Amino acid sequence: MVHSAQSKTLALLPKFTGSFSVVGSAYILQDVVFHKNPIQRVYHRLVLGLSCANMVASMAIVLSTWPIPETQGVYLASGTTQTCTAQGFFNELGNMAGPLYNASLCAYYVLVIRNAWVEDSIRTRAEPWMHAMPIVISSTISILGLPLDLYNNAGWLCWIAEFPQGCQADGTCTRGAHADIFRWLHSAIVWSAIMLITLGMYSIYVTVKEHERIDSRGRPDAEVAGRGRKSRLVAIQALWFVGALYLTWIFTTINRVYNIVTGKSSFVLQVLMATFFPLQGFFNCLIYLRPRYLRSRSRNPDAPGRRIIYLALHHESHPIHGLQNANVGAVPGETEEDRIRHRYIRSATASYYSVGNSKHRQGSAGEYDNDDASYSIDTVNAIASVSEYDRGRAEISPDAKNDEGASSASINNDREALDSVVEESLPAK
Repeated sequence: MVHSAQSKTLALLPKFTGSFSVVGSAYILQDVVFHKNPIQRVYHRLVLGLSCANMVASMAIVLSTWPIPETQGVYLASGTTQTCTAQGFFNELGNMAGPLYNASLCAYYVLVIRNAWVEDSIRTRAEPWMHAMPIVISSTISILGLPLDLYNNAGWLCWIAEFPQGCQADGTCTRGAHADIFRWLHSAIVWSAIMLITLGMYSIYVTVKEHERIDSRGRPDAEVAGRGRKSRLVAIQALWFVGALYLTWIFTTINRVYNIVTGKSSFVLQVLMATFFPLQGFFNCLIYLRPRYLRSRSRNPDAPGRRIIYLALHHESHPIHGLQNANVGAVPGETEEDRIRHRYIRSATASYYSVGNSKHRQGSAGEYDNDDASYSIDTVNAIASVSEYDRGRAEISPDAKNDEGASSASINNDREALDSVVEESLPAK
């Protein structure tokens, strides 16, 4: 059978773009599992779940037309109804869970920054739901598609579709009679998640701006400008996350709406969909590495680009080595002040329960990783912690209350230390 250039393009293109996504998702998986072991932070566990979802979806997409039954005359099709069903199931499972895990990650940011939750509270009260919602919803929708025979040839891969194509108009479908309903349900869930993520990121930005406004009262102009710079970095990082989601899903949605309205398919839209839709794991990997790349570049301004990329990929972006696994409290001769400073370096989010004359604090946040995936979240966590003092939330111990002057000086000193640590996680101006 002679196949057109368009059909060959749509069959081959996802194999290349999907492969990039598989590699990107695999990198995040190994990075979290082997370099964050044990995986102590809620953030990294959510990223791990997101990458697993992207990996499942990307591997299904890389197969493109191969699992489609060979009797249907599709280019490179060599499968059966069973292989097509399997591809459609995993395609739906991964592509439904991905945006929902993004929403969970956004919820984590909101709880940390806007609601001032500490790591332990998120771990016990919110994290189970952050994993349960993506897994339960995506699994339920995907499993429902099996008895309803929803997974069929959808063009260049198997997904939710009626069979034979166009059968719903005259009611002659042998498979996937309810495909349209489930496609709209799929789109509604995905875009609801994306809208919630957009609102969440906006909420984070507004909250950080408010923290900066409170923190900048009575401070020199240079420090106010520094706070504004951090806020801009937060906004930029948030924009990258939201933009990647929109870029992944926008052409798929437009193509679907175009098909519903006109009853036709646009080759241009299909090419755009086959290009960007499989790249979700690759985009997430770039965003995951972006802060590390910027830190590497700021610390090695004269190094060539390939060297900067190597440093970012191999956890060598930070000039302070060995801290993430060091037992800071066991350093011989270390003073209490040194221990406090190192605790700040190792913790981007800190919850202070007491302030004593010795300037000892106890934090309940997770261990800080110099190669953390997002300097923006470390920055805003730190800003949020500093703002706790401005709002009078720090609880002073009875001993410290007897010496308010010493406690105040202690807080100011540690605020400056925290500011310096925040700057360590940012690229150079």
